[in-house]
Amino acid sequence: MMAKNLIMSWNRFGPLFTLAFALNCLSFHLLAQPEYKPVSLPEPKIQYLGVGGWLLHWQGEGLLIAPSFSNPALMNLEGWPPVRVAANKEKIDKFMPPADDVTMLLVGHGHYDHLLDVPWVMATKTPHAVLYGSTTVKNILHSFSDKQKMTAQGEPWVDPVRVIDATPQMKSIPGCEDATKQAEGKWIPSSGGHIRVMPIQSMHASHVLGFTVAHGESPELNEIPTTVFGWKQGQSMAWLIELLDITPQGQKVVYRIHFQDSPATPPCGFPPTTLDGEPTAMDVEILGVGGWENVRNYPDELLRRTRPRLVLLGHWENFFGNDLRRKPTPLMGQDIENMRQAVVQALKADHNSARVQMPAPLDDVALPPSP
Repeated sequence: MMAKNLIMSWNRFGPLFTLAFALNCLSFHLLAQPEYKPVSLPEPKIQYLGVGGWLLHWQGEGLLIAPSFSNPALMNLEGWPPVRVAANKEKIDKFMPPADDVTMLLVGHGHYDHLLDVPWVMATKTPHAVLYGSTTVKNILHSFSDKQKMTAQGEPWVDPVRVIDATPQMKSIPGCEDATKQAEGKWIPSSGGHIRVMPIQSMHASHVLGFTVAHGESPELNEIPTTVFGWKQGQSMAWLIELLDITPQGQKVVYRIHFQDSPATPPCGFPPTTLDGEPTAMDVEILGVGGWENVRNYPDELLRRTRPRLVLLGHWENFFGNDLRRKPTPLMGQDIENMRQAVVQALKADHNSARVQMPAPLDDVALPPSP
């Protein structure tokens, strides 16, 4: 009965909540913004694509995380979160960097700002990529698996063979949402053997007033979701990524990267320890900023665990109808600078002199020199 009442209340007041959330995030642009020129660097580097998206190339293979360029807004008003959403193929084509070498495409959860553009990217930009995500991510993408229907509707067709439910390989963390999955995480190798990844059970920070928009799991869909509420979160996953050199003696880890998909209360998203129980140090730690104040002990405990040499902050900019040709502005309602300072202070307390960067969308960031 309580669940039914909650559903009825949401159906009645959901639009008002969305409007309140929009007002909280509204960003005004009273002055014309200058044209923005992204920073471009030579390899080895990682490129921030905006929102939760990242791209890197390694030893002839590419790895792509949750590209998002459409960034719809309510009535196309910049700064207003949308209700109805659809991929903007022209924007994707314009801003998506070359990625035909990508063999692995990682998605941490199913919200529209992480998954909406993925079908078009897979169909047109990453012909060799296999996507790894949660059961919900796979179920949502099932709506793109009918080739005849997609062709007739002009939508991208996604070969279901290229979409893998990574939940069985996920490292389960007791006390982090659902801890019934397998206890030990398993490596997933890329087709070329130069990259391997491990999904890690995590959580998603609430958006406002303790609520998370589009929370919950999705069944297998036959129709493409048209509102933000149809792109369900599902099980959130962090990712442990290793870039490998292949030698006659076997594989050698050159870079170890931890990607925290969304701010999470520890120990959600924590990478596994070594065989002797010691923390595994990271070369790069990628942290999400949006909602960081809505979880506990973040990012302090995670940074003490991973001891990175480089910290990258993403998902910080206003992406509601933003123009990637202009200098980005912070998401209204998010204390971006205090998040940066929290990272700096956590590193300082741990006697860690790691570099901290908050790149703008389409900026390249140089990886630290290989050990």
